[in-house]
Amino acid sequence: MSKIWIFDLDDTLHDASSKIFPDINKSMTDYVSNKLHISHDDAHALRDQYWRVYGATLKGMIDNHGVDPKEFLLKTHNADELSKFVKQSHALKNTLKKLKGKKIIFTNAPLHYAIAITKSLKIQKYFSTIYSIESTNFNPKPSLHAFRKILRRLGKKPYKCAMVEDDLTNLKTACKIGMRTILVSKLNKKPIFVHKRISKITQLI
Repeated sequence: MSKIWIFDLDDTLHDASSKIFPDINKSMTDYVSNKLHISHDDAHALRDQYWRVYGATLKGMIDNHGVDPKEFLLKTHNADELSKFVKQSHALKNTLKKLKGKKIIFTNAPLHYAIAITKSLKIQKYFSTIYSIESTNFNPKPSLHAFRKILRRLGKKPYKCAMVEDDLTNLKTACKIGMRTILVSKLNKKPIFVHKRISKITQLI
């Protein structure tokens, strides 16, 4: 198996959809509404547009409105509050402990949030590095730029890496540049660019 394990964070290593994502989404819409002096409905619509074009609200806000990315990330990711929603898993820790090879996290989330979540999960010691949205100059997955930048930082060839991820668009890029791809999903579908599908992380071993 691959020597470098590259893990997404949210909805891959822990459940972010039930409580964390709704909180972040509300904070982002509030920020866009307040910053641009527009209604919440207009802010929501603008965020949808930026998500389709850029893959993230932040990138659209930087390119079109010149917002300070650090301010945006701090105001929309209250790590102290969000980490309270995290549920520790002995099975997750056991899996990461047994999984041979170097393990890193590659997330579109900001570093302060990623650190807080991994600490709450008590899994930080299993990862040598966290690559966050700051690591890619605020160019989010699934951009080729983001993946190539991380590979350069790692100093590894793509075929030496396995991307473990819940998002198909991110896995499509990972496969395109030559990584092995592992989809974490309970849905019974496996596109051609996915080499393996698992329903939960513990199935890696």
